[in-house]
Amino acid sequence: IIREEAARLENLVTALRTLSLAAAGELSVDFQPVNVNAFMSDIHAHYLTLFNQKRITLNLELAPGILTAALDPNRFAQVLYNLMDNALRHTPENGRVELKTQRTENRIQLSVKDSGEGVTSEEAAHLFDRFYRADESRNRNDGGSGLGLAIAKSIVEMHKGRIWAESDKGKGLNVVIELPVG
Repeated sequence: IIREEAARLENLVTALRTLSLAAAGELSVDFQPVNVNAFMSDIHAHYLTLFNQKRITLNLELAPGILTAALDPNRFAQVLYNLMDNALRHTPENGRVELKTQRTENRIQLSVKDSGEGVTSEEAAHLFDRFYRADESRNRNDGGSGLGLAIAKSIVEMHKGRIWAESDKGKGLNVVIELPVG
């Protein structure tokens, strides 16, 4: 129990440190041109077994062509890992999660859409606030610290992008990231 609590505290301290560095503009980033479709394919491959074990369908829909954005692959992977972990946690058995990329004029959109319970539109507006949990009944044993999406937002904004959630209660959650083409 002590080991588990120590690990939980270490994760919380790491998350708080990342968030404070990002807020101060001091989080180190190494931007490079990244093929977004290949990046999303790697995320899909990384999570496929976990989703299969929970009997959740994990689909990948990629925009045609090569989509390139200036990203820090490690920092940006942290964003997608957070979204995928949340989707895995909140999607019921026999549900589905859709990973998608698309190109709009001079922007690239990535999305993670699940078939879970979803949240109200009011709750969706607060999902990226620090320490916010849409379901207050969740405790630290079956949920996170409420910092993951705030960190994701900071990292996306460092990439000159934006992130938001679209949801209606009972209809799943769709998290969209929009990035400049680069």
